[in-house]
This record gives sequence, structure tokens and C-alpha cells, in this order.
Amino acid sequence: MNILIVESENDQFFIEALAKTSSKTKPEVWQIDEYKHSNLDEKKLTTQIVNALTDAVKASSSKIGIILDIDESTQKERINLINKCLKSSFAELDFPEMDKSLVNIKEFITCQINHNTSIKISCFFTNIDGKGELETILKDIKSKESIFADCLYDGWRNCLESKGKKIRATGEECDISNKELLKLWVDFYKRFDTLKRRERDARNTDWKGIMTGITKNGETLKCIRGNDIFDLKSERLTDIKSFLHMFDQ
Repeated sequence: MNILIVESENDQFFIEALAKTSSKTKPEVWQIDEYKHSNLDEKKLTTQIVNALTDAVKASSSKIGIILDIDESTQKERINLINKCLKSSFAELDFPEMDKSLVNIKEFITCQINHNTSIKISCFFTNIDGKGELETILKDIKSKESIFADCLYDGWRNCLESKGKKIRATGEECDISNKELLKLWVDFYKRFDTLKRRERDARNTDWKGIMTGITKNGETLKCIRGNDIFDLKSERLTDIKSFLHMFDQ
């Protein structure tokens, strides 16, 4: 069993789309909730690791991948967060204390649960040049003209700053975060830049539908728009694709 833990539905459906093109197996994607206006919640991450470990043990041998946004943190800080959550999860499940910890991305550690069961765990952080999140990547690999999204992003930023509003990194005191602006950029790009006005309905802007071809309501679409509006063959995705390939080996 392959289990991926991600931060949100947007991450989930993007990873599922990449997994379909990059991976021979179809991983089971676990979703964790992220506070939109603060840092990743440690308790929620621990809860999803507990859920993943519980299912992994039932399968006797499994691989668990944890994919988080790097945001404004360092790789070391994110790895420390995951190791802390892993330690708490093992204790909650009364598993033997971990004798290994994650030290790098894209490297499995093997945790022996009992005589018959071992679980491999690894992590990866979405980023561009060591900073950012999924939306940073999406903005970088867009394949269509983005006039509406760019005007919103640049124009609103300039307007807000000129009126004394604070735009800061996630977790810092501000009126709106850079991450929230990026999410708005993605929303405008998928809705206004890549669709004709009469096509801008809930069906065509459903993120799951865009990335997987199947909407939240279970409707199968004629095409997967994500393949057209984002360059899913971009070199920016090489690292995350190589991480997904680890679950084929």
C-alpha cells in the first residue's frame, strides 16, 4: 500500500494528476487540513500520520509519503516538524520507539513495527528555489496567457501596499498573506484566463475536474483541462516526479 499525505484538496488533486502520468501505481492520497491564515497545524498532521500508519500496518508492508509546502520555512525546520509528528504518532499507537529519523527529502527510512511489519516513510516539500508552495509552482508552470490573474495579483498588491495594508509571509502579522494572493492568482487564472465568459461555471472551474477529469460530483469531463493550462512536463516538476517514482520501486 502506498499512502501520500498532503495539505489540501488542491495539493491532492494536483499530486493525483502527476501520479497518473508519473507513477505505475495509484497511491492512496490522504488529506490534511491547513489553516489558511497560519502555519501548518501540528496536531492535524499527527492525526493523519496516525491514520496512515494504522492502515499501513493492516497491509503489513507499506510506503508513506508526506508532501508539504515549504512556505517560508527551511527544509530542516519542515523535517523537524515531521519527525516530531512521527514520534508522537508512534507513541499514540504504542509502536516501538523510532530508531531512525528523517534527515533529507526523497529518502526512505524503514521503521520496524513488529516482527512481520515494516513501513517505509519519506517526505518532500513543494517549492520554487527553496521557498513557496503549490500555488508558486502552478504560477510558474502556467501555459496560457495570464492577463486577468497577473492584473489581479500585481494590481491588488500595489493598491493594498499604497494604502498601507501589510502583505507578509504566512504566519506573520499582516492584513493578507502572500499565500492568499497566490491562491487568488490561481483562481483567476483557471476561471478568467483559460475559459470563455460563458464557460465560467462551477463545472468547468471545479479543481478536481480540472486536474483529474472527474468533478467532485462524480461527473466525467470530456477533457482534463489541467493538461492544457499547466505544463505538467515542466522541468520544475522533475523533483516531485522523482519522489512519486520512489513509490514504484
